[in-house]
Amino acid sequence: MEEEIRQLVLSMDGVATVYAADPLWLTTVKRLGLLLEQGTEELAHFVVCSGGIEEFPLVDTTATGDGTGALTIRTRIGTDGSLPAPATARAVADAIRVFATENYPFLSVKAIVEVSTIGV
Repeated sequence: MEEEIRQLVLSMDGVATVYAADPLWLTTVKRLGLLLEQGTEELAHFVVCSGGIEEFPLVDTTATGDGTGALTIRTRIGTDGSLPAPATARAVADAIRVFATENYPFLSVKAIVEVSTIGV
């Protein structure tokens, strides 16, 4: 699902690029931990989904109060300057919520979009 969301975000007006969802320092720490633990390197995740269903290890079925669960989706974007950055971020968050709700209607969806660069 993460790659589908990444492609959706990249296709939107005003979006120039999608960055790794975690800040560089956190990505570095995670990669170091994986290298020490498994001896292999994991690629950076451009979209991070957590909670809600078996695919995502952080299940929280009580978050919504009705037992349906919650899904949080985080991504970081760079805008191309053709649209105001806040409007682009809102549109991306709306598109992510629609996509996730269509695929997982039993989950409450929260989309977090960080604008890392403007007018790249």
